[in-house]
This record gives sequence, structure tokens and C-alpha cells, in this order.
Amino acid sequence: MKEDMDQWAGELVPISKEELELFSLGQDKQLIRKGITTTAKGLLTTIYHEAVMAYSYRQYLGSGNKVNALLYARTADHEYIYWIKKGIGTLSIDGREVGTLSIDGTLRGKRSGKEIARIEKGKTEFMPVIVGNRELGSLSNKATSSGEGLHGRAFEFLQQELSPKEEQLFLALALKELVTRTVNQ
Repeated sequence: MKEDMDQWAGELVPISKEELELFSLGQDKQLIRKGITTTAKGLLTTIYHEAVMAYSYRQYLGSGNKVNALLYARTADHEYIYWIKKGIGTLSIDGREVGTLSIDGTLRGKRSGKEIARIEKGKTEFMPVIVGNRELGSLSNKATSSGEGLHGRAFEFLQQELSPKEEQLFLALALKELVTRTVNQ
């Protein structure tokens, strides 16, 4: 997946505070194939169509309605890998296992098993993303889109100051949600 991404992803714009505020629901080079296995790939962009995150997703046949999938994504500075077995995901950032991500959007630490971050899914327009006990911002509940034209902003109510770890966890939870939406559209 990494080698395939190298061929089509190109250069990604580093995500600073400004790019995080401009992060959109738009995608370039989006490709989804559904069949025995589901594959998807694309570039998540800013509202100005600057590529800031690339992803590649492969969902495999599983027993019952449990998902088995692999999601690889990267920004200019970080790499995110989600290995989903029977609906429960293992998240690694930059080659280090962070913890497990449940279907409901809760990330639990690898060693402690305690909640370290969560995305509060619901029927409202925005889904709060909480790292530790701090709400860092909200992810729009609107669908992702590809093609030309304007795209809505993905994040609202962002905190002014985010530590590098908070930013990584925020993006990890948001990315998983955005790719899941894309694949299920």
C-alpha cells in the first residue's frame, strides 16, 4: 500500500494550525472499488484543494457483519496505520502502536487500556473530538465530496493551541471517520 501510494500521492502540504483550520471534506484522486473486497484511496484537501493527507483502504471479507480492513494514511510528517479485525481497530502512528479504536470511536491506550481519545458520534451537525479530557474541536457530520468546486470545512471550533500529540490523535480519529464515510457512501 505504501509503494502504491508513493506513485499517486505526490507531495503533501505540511499540516500547520492554518491548514488544520482549512482542512475540508473534499477529496482529490478519489477512487472506490466495491466487490469481494472494497478498496478506496484518495487525497484529503484543504478548502483551496491543497493535498494534506493521502489514504489507502482495503476491506476484506469477514465473518458475520464484522469488518476486517487495513487503512494506511500519511501526512507530510506522520504515518497512520489502522488494522481492523472483527470491527476493532489497532492504531499505530509513525510505527508505534498507540492503542485500540472501537466501533463507537473510543481510542484506548495500548498499555493502560484507558480511554485516551474519542469522537462523539451522533445525529448532530458536529461530532466533538476529545483527547484526554479536552475537547479539541468538532468534525463536521456532512458527507465527503470529490471533484471541482467548493468543499465545506471538515473541522469547527478548533482550540487555539494543540500539542503535537493532541494534533496527531485528533487527525487519527477524524481520518478514520472520514474514510469510513467515503467507503459507505
